[in-house]
Amino acid sequence: MRVALAHEYFSAHGGAERVAAVLHEMWPDAPVYTFFHDVKRFGPLAGWTVRTSYLQQLPIGGGIHRVLLPLYPNAASHLRVADGTDVLVSSTSAFIKGISLPDPTVHVAYCHSPTRYLWDQSERYLADEVPAPLHPFMRELFVRLREDDLRAAARVDRWIANSRAVAERIRRYYRRDSTVVHPPVDTARFRPAERGDFWAFVGRLSAYKRADIAVEVFDRIGMRLIVVGDGRERRALERRARENVTFAGRIDDASLRDVLAAARGLIFPAEDDFGIACVEALASGAAVVALASGGAPDIVRDGVDGVLVEEQTVDAFEAAVLRVERKPPDRAELVRRAAQFDRAVFTSAVARIVDDAYSAGRSGTRASA
Repeated sequence: MRVALAHEYFSAHGGAERVAAVLHEMWPDAPVYTFFHDVKRFGPLAGWTVRTSYLQQLPIGGGIHRVLLPLYPNAASHLRVADGTDVLVSSTSAFIKGISLPDPTVHVAYCHSPTRYLWDQSERYLADEVPAPLHPFMRELFVRLREDDLRAAARVDRWIANSRAVAERIRRYYRRDSTVVHPPVDTARFRPAERGDFWAFVGRLSAYKRADIAVEVFDRIGMRLIVVGDGRERRALERRARENVTFAGRIDDASLRDVLAAARGLIFPAEDDFGIACVEALASGAAVVALASGGAPDIVRDGVDGVLVEEQTVDAFEAAVLRVERKPPDRAELVRRAAQFDRAVFTSAVARIVDDAYSAGRSGTRASA
């Protein structure tokens, strides 16, 4: 079986890029199709056969790729997988799923989410990323891009969702069923250590991650909070935070393991598609207080692994943190829970789905798309 891989683009390291890396480890000889590879920001992909679209020739550094939004559907249609490929496995959250394929090639899409800035997060995207005078233009553009997105989605033969929340979005927006396979986490790399006197927040410091809730909760409580991550919101958060809140910025993997190993808990106020940091915290023996939305309910059992918070408010998260402080969960049980999301579970499930999709052949959806 000849496999090819596809991933949106390589410009920053995140959960989706971890999935792409594990897929490449599963099929190391597979070419990887992508819109572009920003080598300066992302680093080299040594040993990978990377095949980029014409967008690679445009200026792509410093986040300018957001300006390329109208070009992605066209770039996908002009990026063609080589003849003789049996299965394409794509890691997608936007338009790479519209890549051009030979007729016999089966397309299995691992979906981090249907294109969020077109569907459930379109208004938030406009508010956070687009100057107000451009909103009417962008809303008109979104109408066309949604049509392109639906056409691309209809050409996928088999869908894999990274959480139950994403499976529901695939059903709602694309009218397709999917199999849930949670993202891979190297849980064995995390271990509990002596419990410290602090909690942790881990994530990009962008508006939707809601680090502001975490900071205000610990400003109120007075306990220490270590904020791991960087982004546009950092300066404003530092101005409002008290002395008990420390901003660590981006840290290496070893330092992150040390932080989580000693943390009393992880506060996770965002509605994320999955929430890899939650699994890493559990593997480190740290309780998780997370919003009861997105992927977190797949990970956290309320009252066992921490607390699922129904409202995205400071009051609700403060009460949840204090609840954990009054009755900390069993750390050994947290580690056992995390093991259910180990990368071996992911690789076994994905390999089985790809083999099954290849045996079943094309679904017929591309012919009608």
